[in-house]
Amino acid sequence: MKIRWRVVGISFLSLLCVTFIFLCWMSPRLGGLLEFGKDHIDLTIQKLQFTTQKQANIKLYYGDLSKSPTSVKLRSAFPLDSIAAQCQTDFEKVKAVQSWVQSRWKHDGQNVPEYQDAYYILKEAEKGRRFRCVEYATVAQQCLQALGFSTRQLGLMTRDISEVKWNGGHVTNEVYIEDLKKWIFIDPQYDVITLRNGVPMNAVELQHCIANRIDFEILNPNKLITKTDYEKWIGPYLYYFTISLQRGQVSIWDRIVGNKRQLTLYPVGAEQPAYFQKMMRLNTALYTHSLDTFYPQF
Repeated sequence: MKIRWRVVGISFLSLLCVTFIFLCWMSPRLGGLLEFGKDHIDLTIQKLQFTTQKQANIKLYYGDLSKSPTSVKLRSAFPLDSIAAQCQTDFEKVKAVQSWVQSRWKHDGQNVPEYQDAYYILKEAEKGRRFRCVEYATVAQQCLQALGFSTRQLGLMTRDISEVKWNGGHVTNEVYIEDLKKWIFIDPQYDVITLRNGVPMNAVELQHCIANRIDFEILNPNKLITKTDYEKWIGPYLYYFTISLQRGQVSIWDRIVGNKRQLTLYPVGAEQPAYFQKMMRLNTALYTHSLDTFYPQF
């Protein structure tokens, strides 16, 4: 009997050890219980190189969601149609909607909503709640989708995202403008759109300008930040670029088994990041160096 209990005890301890090792592998900081890692992100801006050859195994698709029940509900509850009606071009509509979204609440980097749903977030904002950059991007994306735009959230990460313990990421959007036949970068938290020679840029084009000290302009209708301050702030985040593969939200199970639900564009010569701020393992993305894969034309 003593031997049997000893075997049970050893088995139980072994299971605990394996579980602890697995948890540390998934989240070295154990979900934030431990605090270690770099306190500050690397502010160095590097010149990045990418390829253009498309990857045949990766195809991005963006359907028209304007008639979905979620979009109809959003347009009925908020003045999206009236905002769009005052604009002449698709670009003007995007600019106006972004400014409206940014004005709904003030930024709070710690407050996480119960649901990543634009209608819910906007209603909570009317009650005085504040939210993160993630929620600005979520609301902007769903509002623009409700108006028929192909829109995606764009997660940005610094070069040292696996080493820092906070402030290593930022969430924005990119929108496909039919008039221009290109994707453009928007940052709803700051109400910023960037342009070069009057043409809106995507995130990679913005990084190229910053790294190579090429002059560009910003549109900031709500006057939240100067061009100099925004360039200095956003530059370090323009290293890893991540979008959804439209396969649903990333769940805990996806992270455990490594289901691929995202696509990350990363520079030639860069490493694929292992962790997000040592909080969670980054194993749910496909990786590409290809601009043509990341920026499909319609």
